[in-house]
Amino acid sequence: MLNSTINLDSCDLQFHLKKELATRRYLIVLDDLWEEDGNNLERLKEMLQHGRKGSRIIVTTRNRSVVQQLRTGFLANQRKICPVPESDMIDLVVLEPAECWELMKQRAFGPDDDHSGLEEIGKQIAGKCGGLPLVANALGQVMSELRTVGAWEDIRDTKVDLGLREGHQKETLERLMLSYHHMKLEFKMCFIYLATFPKGFVMDNNHLIQQWNALGYINSRHDGQRCINYLLGMSFLRIPGSALVGSSPLHFKAPPELVMHDLVHDLASTIFADEFIDLDATRSTSWNKARYYRHAQLTNFKNDPKVFKYIPGKLRSLHLRDLGGMKLPKKAFSRCKYIRVLDLSGHSMNGQLAPSIMVLPSSINKLKLIRYLDATGLPITSLPKNFHALQNMETLILSNSLLETLPDSICRLTKLCYLDLSGGCNLSKLPGSLGKLSQLFFLNLCGCSTLQELPESICELTCLHHLDMSDCSALQKLPENFGSLLKLSFLNLSSCSKLTKLPDSVSFPHLERLSLSNCHELGNLPIDFGHLQKLEFLNLFGCYKVSMLPGSFCQLNHLKYLDLSDCHNLEELPKCFGNLFELEYLNLTSCSKLRQLPELLCKLFKLRFLYLSYCLQLRGLPSSFGDLKLQILHMSGLIFMDDCPDSIGDMTSLTQLVSDIATSHLLEKTQAIRKHLNLMGTVVHHVHEIESRGCSSIVDLMGLTCSELILIGLQNVRHPEDADRVSLRDKSDIRVLKLDWQNEGGRSVLDRLVPPRTLENFWLVGYSSKDFPNWIFHTSSYLPFVSELTLSCLEACDCLPPFGALPNLRKLSLEYIPNIRKIGKEFYGEGGPCMKLRVLVLTLMENLMEWWTTESGEETEEFLIPILHHLQIVDCPKLKFLPYPPRSMIWVMGNSETILPEQGFGKHLSSINPSAMVLNRCRFSQDKWDRLQHFPTLEIFQVSFVSGLRALPEVMQCFTSLTGLYLWSLKDLETLPVWLGHLGSLQVFEIQDCPNLTCLPESMKKLTALTDLTLIECKGLETLPEWLGQLTSLEELTIRDCPNMTCLPESIRCLSALKLLEIARCPSLIARCQGEDAHKICHIPKVEFWP
Repeated sequence: MLNSTINLDSCDLQFHLKKELATRRYLIVLDDLWEEDGNNLERLKEMLQHGRKGSRIIVTTRNRSVVQQLRTGFLANQRKICPVPESDMIDLVVLEPAECWELMKQRAFGPDDDHSGLEEIGKQIAGKCGGLPLVANALGQVMSELRTVGAWEDIRDTKVDLGLREGHQKETLERLMLSYHHMKLEFKMCFIYLATFPKGFVMDNNHLIQQWNALGYINSRHDGQRCINYLLGMSFLRIPGSALVGSSPLHFKAPPELVMHDLVHDLASTIFADEFIDLDATRSTSWNKARYYRHAQLTNFKNDPKVFKYIPGKLRSLHLRDLGGMKLPKKAFSRCKYIRVLDLSGHSMNGQLAPSIMVLPSSINKLKLIRYLDATGLPITSLPKNFHALQNMETLILSNSLLETLPDSICRLTKLCYLDLSGGCNLSKLPGSLGKLSQLFFLNLCGCSTLQELPESICELTCLHHLDMSDCSALQKLPENFGSLLKLSFLNLSSCSKLTKLPDSVSFPHLERLSLSNCHELGNLPIDFGHLQKLEFLNLFGCYKVSMLPGSFCQLNHLKYLDLSDCHNLEELPKCFGNLFELEYLNLTSCSKLRQLPELLCKLFKLRFLYLSYCLQLRGLPSSFGDLKLQILHMSGLIFMDDCPDSIGDMTSLTQLVSDIATSHLLEKTQAIRKHLNLMGTVVHHVHEIESRGCSSIVDLMGLTCSELILIGLQNVRHPEDADRVSLRDKSDIRVLKLDWQNEGGRSVLDRLVPPRTLENFWLVGYSSKDFPNWIFHTSSYLPFVSELTLSCLEACDCLPPFGALPNLRKLSLEYIPNIRKIGKEFYGEGGPCMKLRVLVLTLMENLMEWWTTESGEETEEFLIPILHHLQIVDCPKLKFLPYPPRSMIWVMGNSETILPEQGFGKHLSSINPSAMVLNRCRFSQDKWDRLQHFPTLEIFQVSFVSGLRALPEVMQCFTSLTGLYLWSLKDLETLPVWLGHLGSLQVFEIQDCPNLTCLPESMKKLTALTDLTLIECKGLETLPEWLGQLTSLEELTIRDCPNMTCLPESIRCLSALKLLEIARCPSLIARCQGEDAHKICHIPKVEFWP
């Protein structure tokens, strides 16, 4: 919440909290509060008393005396911080022994295990849990490894006494100690070492394993991962909640981050007390056992370098925390000759570089036994001269440093196996002899944004398993022998935006994970790409220039996860795609040139997640699509798909079917399928007042569970506190949320209706307040997964919040916001370009005059909507995009004449070319028509309901790639131009409701690619020309409501490719074709007459 880090040495915390909280309505959670001192708690309340009405503080504690202290004191008595009534307090009672046993059984036994002889003992052990789930989980995990009667009896009969004074934690810690006592011996040291990390510290999975290894607690990384899994099973470690939100449905690696429960930390600290010392400048420390300590932590010594003189001499690990950039003295580590682990990462300021350049102290060269050094965030530009003398070094972490190069001498560290140089934005070169690090298995170069090439010797790292080069944005190529890294299992090249190709040979026999996401310049994959036989995870998101997958691709028979989203030049999937038998996840979102899916895709019986949204040109799905066993299917934005297979209704495994922004028929059909499969999950609630209860009906939604919630009539929420009671933010099942007011009020209610963080589709309708609540201005944090946003009928709004900063926004719709006149840089916030925005719909924005597509509307700046696929502007007659509009693939314009660019699309380079345009009710002057010259790549062009247009504009001659031309309701159109015959690629030509058109030009006989010709309501046409027989590719001819047409030409008999002739409501023509001219059409397989 605070905008910047507060240095408590120079600022007053209470002052800053008052400043930050005074204008906000806040929710603060004080979790697991143990403080019992009344004076300290009163000071805490003083700091939190500021804030707007409705602010809340939630406290959780296991100590009842804390509750009593909070309910007393001056502020409580003055009602400045009001405790809730005792009746509203929630007292979570402990579990019954039987409930503990149920938890333990889940850990201790498999589904088919024999419980005989153990269950009764297990129930007795459950009685020792004290009703605590944490203890039950821990014991259950331990018991699962010791499934003998004797072992379980030993657990039952063990008595633990930690020698602690009587207190609220004594019994809990001793119960936890029982699980530690019976823990696997090989993992005990690993566990108690966790005491060296502060409470609440987020531990890096890889770093933790490397530290254990450096201290000799484990023999291999495999053992380290086993230990982490074991501690996770005991609930002694857990994955932070934030790491799970929005994660992929498939996981191929252990969690990268771990945290420890505070009580478990207390247990480890109690056991480790004789070996670990926490030297904190803010409190006194006893040194009487200094010679026994093997591990130490230095905290808050910001201005006292003398502390290093007192470091115990036999330390094995030393951790520096919160030293605020203090310069390390030269002799800082002269006493630490036995150090194995040196963690300086806490020396930086909150992970950021300290304010001035620093050097590592020369005494570091004396640490001959050091195996692990973490200097994350230290602003060092070079390493000590004799750094290579540290011959036992195994792990070296220099991330976020100022290093410009690494000395060649670093390659003499022959035992080095883990090297992290991530975030080295100044690092432009690696040592040429890098290949001498023969034991290196982990190399992280993520974010080395000035690194242009890799040394050829990198291919000699025969032990390398993990290579991360993501965000190496200057990297242009890889060494030709790159494929010789035979043990590589993880390769991340994401956001290497200048990388144009992979080496011809990439046959990594052990590669399991490969990410090439956002490699915008990367061309097609190598021919032998299918030789990656172990590949399970492949991410090609945002590889704009990939137009096809190699034929060998279908040999990836272990592939489980494939992300091809935003490969918007990908035109087809291999016909053998069904050979990817192990595939579980397939993302084709925004593959906008993909027209069809291979029939064999329906043989992927393990496929569970399929995302097809915004595949704009996808025409249909395979007929056997229903054979798939999908759980999630997304089909939004399929604007050219009219139908879907009925067999989808047989997908009983389906739990989520999403279909928005589609044709009316497809929407109706998917709605029926959802109903048939009981997937509706939609709740429509019309809010009304309940006079008898003095509240609104919204309070009845407190226990609601649904995937789509529509709230109509929110103006009837007279008491904003009613909205609080809904706890909308906690309803993580809601995927779609629509909030609807009837143009009355809104701010105080919307302030309390914060959506769940997992929301994907958000509608805000009828909101009539001018201002928005604070959370709306931080939607990128509050709603990070929203992909569709609709704002409608916001009559008072005159400035949009920064919705452009939403990181996953794909579709934005603005409708009737009459006071918006300009959309400028404020819309984009601090998020930069809208990289995922694909659909932009503006309707009835009658006063909107400017939309800036660069930060200030100037051409020289970065373009902020770079990859739009669908631009729809209706009834926005004044709107101009400055300096020019997005280069969208599909353009739909209605009564919006100023949208087209005057000078083209400037210097903005894009792989997107306009391919379709619809002009409806546009009153173009000649200069406006001339702007179509900037759209020579159009393939489909439709113009409709344009009055005064007697002839087609000459500028249309530039549409040399046109395959479809649609002329609808051009009442004044009299003639078609001669140059129409020059559109040699034209395949579909439709003329509808053009009553003054009397003939077709003879030049049309040159349209030898034409397959479909449709004439509807062309009352001026009396006959078809004899040259019609020269349209040799014509397959379908449709004539409807042309009452004056009397006969077909004799040459129609020459149209051997014609498969369908349809004539409707043309009485004279139908009579002739059924009578004397029947011989002209007898060769046509299908003829349909509709009187």
